[in-house]
Amino acid sequence: MNDRIQLAALLGNPGTEYANTRHNIGFMVADAAAPRLAAGGKWREWKGLGLYLEFKAAEGRAFLLKPQTYMNLSGQAVLSLASFYKIKPAAILAVYDDLALPFGKLRVRKDGSAGSHNGMDSIITALGPAMPRLRLGIGPRPAHIPGKNFVMSRFSKEEGGALADFLDRACDALKAAFEDGVEYAMNHYNYDGDKPLL
Repeated sequence: MNDRIQLAALLGNPGTEYANTRHNIGFMVADAAAPRLAAGGKWREWKGLGLYLEFKAAEGRAFLLKPQTYMNLSGQAVLSLASFYKIKPAAILAVYDDLALPFGKLRVRKDGSAGSHNGMDSIITALGPAMPRLRLGIGPRPAHIPGKNFVMSRFSKEEGGALADFLDRACDALKAAFEDGVEYAMNHYNYDGDKPLL
């Protein structure tokens, strides 16, 4: 079964005020993965909806996409690029933050719901739920902090010290999805996510 990824949609919000917040860990993975997957490549604008990077992978042309529509409208950018290049939802990997997972854990899944993530909800609305995803743990959320405030906060000093390793493993999982397929990435990286970083 060929379940390799052709497009990874890495979610975040544009603008310096959102940089380095928990909600933007998808963008952080994009920036960390770009030199590995597309050495020397440059991000280009996609129809005012996002920034994309093209490179060669197992299935030929492959793409990283950072929607610039703000999180709640991420589906617009993903649908536009995927439609133009005729990429099916099963070959698109959404990469995003997840409050339900502790910091440092990652989970690759073949499909599912959006949970409470508005960016993933926008993508599912545009393309349907049968789409792989790489969820990046940013929790747990302290009980006294509303979820909206927590995802917009920056990582603690302790988390910041472990962030590079977390991003490194996320990049490995992302590369595996492009080169070896979603099933392979699930089998090899979901368990790595159980290793505590803190």
